[in-house]
Amino acid sequence: MRRILDIHTEITNKSQAGFGGDHLLERLEQRMNRYTEIVAIVAMILGIIFYSGYRSGSWPYIVVLAVLQIYLHSGSVSIDDRSYISLGTSAILPMILLCGTTPSMLISAFKGIYDGLKNRKAWRRTLFNAGQFALSTLAASLCFNKVSRLAGSTGLGLIVASGAATVAYVVCNIGLVRYLVAMIKGVTWWSEFKTSLQVNFLSSWSSGFIGIIFAFFVLRYELFGLLAFSALLIILSWLLQATAEVGAERALRKELEEELIIDEMTGAYKFRHLNNWLSEPTDEEVSLLFMDIDNFAVFNDTYGHAEGDRVLRLLVETIEGSIREGDQIVRYGGDEFVVFLRGMDAEKAKHVAERIMENLAKLKDPKWDDPVTVSLGIAARPQHSRDKRQLLLFADQAMYNAKNSGKNNIQIYRAGKDSA
Repeated sequence: MRRILDIHTEITNKSQAGFGGDHLLERLEQRMNRYTEIVAIVAMILGIIFYSGYRSGSWPYIVVLAVLQIYLHSGSVSIDDRSYISLGTSAILPMILLCGTTPSMLISAFKGIYDGLKNRKAWRRTLFNAGQFALSTLAASLCFNKVSRLAGSTGLGLIVASGAATVAYVVCNIGLVRYLVAMIKGVTWWSEFKTSLQVNFLSSWSSGFIGIIFAFFVLRYELFGLLAFSALLIILSWLLQATAEVGAERALRKELEEELIIDEMTGAYKFRHLNNWLSEPTDEEVSLLFMDIDNFAVFNDTYGHAEGDRVLRLLVETIEGSIREGDQIVRYGGDEFVVFLRGMDAEKAKHVAERIMENLAKLKDPKWDDPVTVSLGIAARPQHSRDKRQLLLFADQAMYNAKNSGKNNIQIYRAGKDSA
């Protein structure tokens, strides 16, 4: 439901920005309101039609399962706009077995209402949640009763009926929600439902499978089994939330680290990344390509800095298309770049450098009178030096030798000689 609000907000913003979305937003809201009201009304009508009353002595079970449902629902973890992980489905089957159809529907509806009030959601959204939870529970209950009558209510028959009920709940729950999303996104319900089902079915079925074990445990140990297994699910849900929080923190930390080492304009690594590599005590075989764009200052003066920035981005894209996936590009400064080619000697690195220059020669634009060229130097470890900082210096020297040799050429570092 969070994604529904995001899409709705996007449409609202476009409307306010003058994109002609006023009438679209109004019609969409009318359709959404009508759909949420229909879901709620159908849930109430079917609840009355399939009214089953309350089982004698079931109140302790109802209270425990209502609290458990609320806690597990609040412990749902969103992975992205389509997928989530939740243990909520694991309490559905025991609820149906212990409480019956009507109490189960009421518990599910109460869960939706409680969630809406707690998170201060719009009343229509709260109404929709309550209705879709109740309808999904009814579908699971009817499916369980039907299959258990056909396959039996003990042993293998009970397992088959439990599995069918779980599938019914998952399909109905996803189907009702994705219809609303499809309405907002302007796509077909089937395409939206199929995609969401593929993403969420495994996690939902896993939760449902736990519910089958939960149900058998409760049938065996009754109220004590309900309390013990509920405690286990609460602990698992807490661990799930804690794991998600740790994952979110790691993702945020990684994003912040990337902001520190990634050049926003070109997408290449910053000098900080190169400095980190220079400080690492490794003994890997690696070749460094040190390149500088020829006559870049003249290019900027002639065509402007905006066009110069575009050339820098095109250069990085060209290099990325010429090297392996694991190789790395560092913006050394201004129009100078260093490329890491791990596991390569100087001769192999020269083939890569030639490929880069060939691809650069294909870069053409009507605005430019001259092609974009680079002067490129190569130094390899351990061939030229085992010291990383000295290796970088040698690659830089080879690049300057390329500059002095007329530019637009490649030079491999030669100790004590001119590079060639």
